[in-house]
Amino acid sequence: MIDIQKEAEAISKEVIGFRRYFHQHPEPGMQEYVTSAGIREALDQMGIPWRLYGETGISADIGRGKKMIALRADMDALAVTEKTGVPYASKTPGMMHACGHDAHIAALLGAAKILKAHEDELTVTVRCIFQPSEENCLGAKMMCEEGALDGVSEIYGIHIFTDIPAGMISVEPGARMASTSSFQVTIRGQSGHGAKPQQCVDATVAGAAAVMNLQSIISREIDPVDSAVVTVGHFTSGSQYNIISGEAFFEGTVRAFSQDTAQQIEAALRRVVSSTAQAYRAKAHVDFAKALHPVVINDEALTAKVHDSAEAFFGKDRMIHVPPMMIGEDFSVYQAKIPGVFMFVGGRNPIIGCGYPNHHECFNIDERVLTDCVMLHLLAVTSAQTSGGNHD
Repeated sequence: MIDIQKEAEAISKEVIGFRRYFHQHPEPGMQEYVTSAGIREALDQMGIPWRLYGETGISADIGRGKKMIALRADMDALAVTEKTGVPYASKTPGMMHACGHDAHIAALLGAAKILKAHEDELTVTVRCIFQPSEENCLGAKMMCEEGALDGVSEIYGIHIFTDIPAGMISVEPGARMASTSSFQVTIRGQSGHGAKPQQCVDATVAGAAAVMNLQSIISREIDPVDSAVVTVGHFTSGSQYNIISGEAFFEGTVRAFSQDTAQQIEAALRRVVSSTAQAYRAKAHVDFAKALHPVVINDEALTAKVHDSAEAFFGKDRMIHVPPMMIGEDFSVYQAKIPGVFMFVGGRNPIIGCGYPNHHECFNIDERVLTDCVMLHLLAVTSAQTSGGNHD
């Protein structure tokens, strides 16, 4: 029988070492070559066979039970220049593990090591999935297409957030993270001299008006109790101060917790952009990329079992309620196929400089929470074992 706390604490330094190695070698989605090689080397040393998906994705099976469950970690980093100043900072210019994926890899490797040592005791088979390209919305889809979920009946994942204090854990049912879509808009007018606006159709003014008018969609067309977001993150127009621009471009994202709301926003966005451009004598073209991520929805029954196990293990005072987030996460791609549970672990500790949000250039975590992540993985496995699964 696994003594979860004792064994997780015994390998805590090794897990921190894993995390720091991967932190020093961040790589973009679908290009995690050093990361993938490091994971495979660690699995080889543990005596765990693995399979490669695409060029960098990995799965590794532990146990011989008829029932198979999966534990998932993402691997990719972000195009961020690190400014933490830590001795294990990124060695790759312009790339950084600013979202905690290095910690996710390390924690799953730690859990895999403990599970392998107790393989004969497992009544389920555990598939450890190391997935590329979460940030680019490509990895989970590729892993599924290549068979990573074949034979798997349920899946569990963990994400570290510095919005949550270190030591706190959220295991909650229902919608946890939003669906995401993106849109691109091109406004076409007619350029000309800045001193002769009467001869032009100003794409900058039309585009700016469209951006402002989009802000009313959420406040005036969506039910106030149904959360959603429309954000324009990039706007460009014109080439010189005394030339009226003939073309403007902007792009953004839509976040929602239901497909109906996302479809309603898309229709409103197309209407508002088109009518606004027309009002300024311009023309508009809208491209809308749907469902980059589905909604992350935790299975009610599985979540209840893991929550109860975690509360009994960590204590009720360490369980925290975290409202659903508008952030997207392609763990939802797996959940669209099989039941799953996505759990949040706190990493914030401002006293040691770990108070910056995910995706920030100074993002870092209190590394002591890596042990919490290892233990939470193991609790998910023991919880899954109680719901059935026999040796072959």
